[in-house]
Amino acid sequence: MDALTRSVELLESGDTFVLATALTGAGRTKLIIRRDGAMEGTTGSTHLDAELTARALRVLQEGQSRTEEVLGRRVFFDLLTGDAHLLLCGAESIAPALARCCREAGFAVAVVDDRRSLASPARFPGCRLIHAPPRDALARLPLGPNAYVVVVARGDAHDVECLSEALLRKAAYAGIVGRPRRVDLALETLAQQGVPREWLAQVFTPVGLPIGAESGGELALAVAAELVCVRRRGATVARALRAAGGGAP
Repeated sequence: MDALTRSVELLESGDTFVLATALTGAGRTKLIIRRDGAMEGTTGSTHLDAELTARALRVLQEGQSRTEEVLGRRVFFDLLTGDAHLLLCGAESIAPALARCCREAGFAVAVVDDRRSLASPARFPGCRLIHAPPRDALARLPLGPNAYVVVVARGDAHDVECLSEALLRKAAYAGIVGRPRRVDLALETLAQQGVPREWLAQVFTPVGLPIGAESGGELALAVAAELVCVRRRGATVARALRAAGGGAP
């Protein structure tokens, strides 16, 4: 399969990756580099492949396409991304406001909650509603590098199952909204279940960029901004912004 056909396939599956195109040199090589560093195709040079992969991973981290000189060749690193999917696990608290903000920002939003009175079309217009236990619901959804998961903590197995699936399936973002006691309980339960501590450290909590949010609507805006930042510029940039602002919304 050629690189362009494969790129279309990856975009349709909601993946994010870099298409590296050699603008000079023989063959006008096109290679795909994915978020995990896997390269599809080869230049025939191990050294050049490694350098292209390193540059592509920086593009993925920084969120901007660009042209660079790589070992005497001009290469265009094109950052390509499919549709972004927001999965809201829970329909309480800021969930309706966050769904509205993220739909306006271009996310396809799905809401998982077995309580039909809360996860209703009136509260979540334009969203996919899934009234099922979290584990069953998440099995139907395209979790992966273009999925963004926000758990609205209920203090029960719902929180643990949603976070576990998000981490296991390498979602681009996993965050949890709730009182500190509920959040700590969910994370500690996952640790007791054997989820690596380094995975748990990737969970965004408290959620949201530090904009001084106080009301529910402001917190929803802070979380939406964080999701956009991760989507466009990468989790590293989002974490740096959190650290610079003190870490709280």
